[in-house]
Amino acid sequence: MFESSLHVNPYTLPADQHGWRGLTVPGNHKRKWYTVLHNDKLLVTALLLIPGEASIRHSHESGELSVHFSDELRPEVTWNPPGFVHGGPPAPRPSLSDAVAENLKKQQNSLGTSNADIASLVEQIMQLQTQMQELERQLREQTRPAPSPRVIVDILFPPFRTTIDDPATESKTVTGQWFD
Repeated sequence: MFESSLHVNPYTLPADQHGWRGLTVPGNHKRKWYTVLHNDKLLVTALLLIPGEASIRHSHESGELSVHFSDELRPEVTWNPPGFVHGGPPAPRPSLSDAVAENLKKQQNSLGTSNADIASLVEQIMQLQTQMQELERQLREQTRPAPSPRVIVDILFPPFRTTIDDPATESKTVTGQWFD
């Protein structure tokens, strides 16, 4: 397949093989990219993600294989199938504890305050729910990895077509390396 091994120092690449993405998008969406390999079968891009910067929502016509580390010792390989929109800020996930609290409030309102024992029990459950939410927040905070730069290697396949579909910018389709 290849006649020799490939070693790329991204800092020595010519100007047309690196650049920035997301500079025209409001907020912290910029990423430094480097073209590691581009031929008729593969487009391999290395991206440098600085803490606090976010990707832009996009999809790839032929899918995307992505390799990165979630921390120093946990490599991750992900596959985004053709047309699957990914990247950008994570969508807020509904909290189970929020749903339970909302349900309890509805039940408390429907029961009224005529039965003091039931009203007291519902109030105690809602207080426990609030405490659980705080414990969940503290756990997330303490188990989150320390902020550090990340390198992500993305592998695209022909026709190397990417559609940027982010609410923060105009939708557009790019063939080849995504310049911004």
